[in-house]
Amino acid sequence: MNSPALRVTPVGVDVLDCSELRRLVQRPWFLRFAYAPEELAHAETLGAGRLLEFLAGRFAAKEAVLKVLGVGFLQGVAPREICVQHTSHGAPVVHLRGRAAQLAPSSVSVSITHKQNVVAAVAIGLPPEADAVAADGRRAERKESRAVSPPNDNTTKTTRQDHRDERAPETTAFLRVRIGEEEAHYGGGLVDGARILRLFGDLVTEITIRTDGDEGLLSQYTDLRFTAPVKPGDYIEARGRLLRRTRLRRVVELQAHKVLGARPDAGGSAAAVLDAPQLVCTATATTVVPHRRPAAATAPDHVAEET
Repeated sequence: MNSPALRVTPVGVDVLDCSELRRLVQRPWFLRFAYAPEELAHAETLGAGRLLEFLAGRFAAKEAVLKVLGVGFLQGVAPREICVQHTSHGAPVVHLRGRAAQLAPSSVSVSITHKQNVVAAVAIGLPPEADAVAADGRRAERKESRAVSPPNDNTTKTTRQDHRDERAPETTAFLRVRIGEEEAHYGGGLVDGARILRLFGDLVTEITIRTDGDEGLLSQYTDLRFTAPVKPGDYIEARGRLLRRTRLRRVVELQAHKVLGARPDAGGSAAAVLDAPQLVCTATATTVVPHRRPAAATAPDHVAEET
């Protein structure tokens, strides 16, 4: 009897303490063995506090996927062949390569959760027919939403507004500057880290102006990390992205990359475009904005004025 109800859906679960990987992730050979290039590229953009949590979560997800594939660790599938990326909304997505792709069902879904120093991951293998049914359902849902015109009432207007808010583009800011000769502060023509932090401060200010109409007050940097030297003649691209907002605080992720560099060894004015942007600094900033009362509470009472 080949009833769908009797078919087994493979499930894998893994729980990991971050401290178990603390030393291993400091070794380049382990990073190359365990993680895909895309995962390592994203890890380079994270601060020290978030880095270990991210790598541990990805490693737990790989262990869970291996259990779905029915193989143990180091039994024919390299962990780097299981690449766990994320969508624009942060949901993890699994991409399988090499031997892992040959052993996999139609698709594998994974979920990762964090609790203090512990990470857990659950992976589920979907059979081809289940994957096709889900895809058909998504297509039918999109078709139905296009075919049916919503009624014109206040409730529907609110729903449409909420939907637009969910899909609204994230708040970002960008700067590109050339570091001048006058900004060399240390021996060897090195530029001080405070120069990059001034760029970060401008990015945070722009973001709070866009979100709150106020420059805000920068209160702290966390996970600040300088990863490469900056010298006169370098072109620096700095980016900021709003991560989280509360009633009074805005948390912004910041990165600075070197994209062009001076080459004094090749000539007094020689410079070159880097093959790939080089990360020079990363940080997370928290800024405070003033609490503003709703406009309705402070608006003048026109009826009273006319009376």
